[in-house]
Amino acid sequence: MKIFYRMSDGSYPKIRFDKATKNNCFFNFLREFRDDTIYLFLDNVKEETWKHWYEWAVSLENVHPRRSYGGSSAGGFRIVFEEALDLDPSDMVYFVEDDYIHLLGARKVLLEGLERSPYVTLYNHPDKYIPASKGGNPFIGDDGAEVTKVFVTDSSYWMMTNSTTMTFASHVSVLKEDIDIWKKYTMGTYPFDMQIFLDLRNKGRGLIQPIPTKATHGEPQWAAHLHGTGISNWEEVL
Repeated sequence: MKIFYRMSDGSYPKIRFDKATKNNCFFNFLREFRDDTIYLFLDNVKEETWKHWYEWAVSLENVHPRRSYGGSSAGGFRIVFEEALDLDPSDMVYFVEDDYIHLLGARKVLLEGLERSPYVTLYNHPDKYIPASKGGNPFIGDDGAEVTKVFVTDSSYWMMTNSTTMTFASHVSVLKEDIDIWKKYTMGTYPFDMQIFLDLRNKGRGLIQPIPTKATHGEPQWAAHLHGTGISNWEEVL
């Protein structure tokens, strides 16, 4: 698998778990994906940040630090997306933002998902269980449920879902066929992720997420539920 991990010195102002620092999230990620080819894109970072990660990675054969100047969430994504298109069409790619936490077994589950769906997220987003009237996903009714299909692989149950964030996996061949949609909604400074996946769904592209979750955004307000994992708090994972 080819990983495109984007890290920056800044980010949108959000309240995050105390331990969900960029360093902690990255090393938590490496615990699961350390044997994959990782392109570490350091976007618009300070010189000391670039030097730190370059010196850390220089002795590692599978981690490739690269400096980029996207300057925004959408700008940084455009750069890694274009890089991914140069890979072999059969390659699996996982785009990862720098504020996600992954659980043990996340990689195995991700690979199983990619055998069943063109797009996969490990983040079972809690907005899928909150009615739109209470600030949840606009397609969730007052019963707090999404109309979906559920299936099982060796390691996880899965549900089809309508959207996710910019941390997701696919195949290069799929990205090439869907390039018009990706470019349409990432041309500014902010990527319109929900509209991207809605358009992809209208095109017939499925998106699935595991039940229970295998990853979360580091923002407590939108932390994935940990039901069935034996873990009570995401900071235990870090």
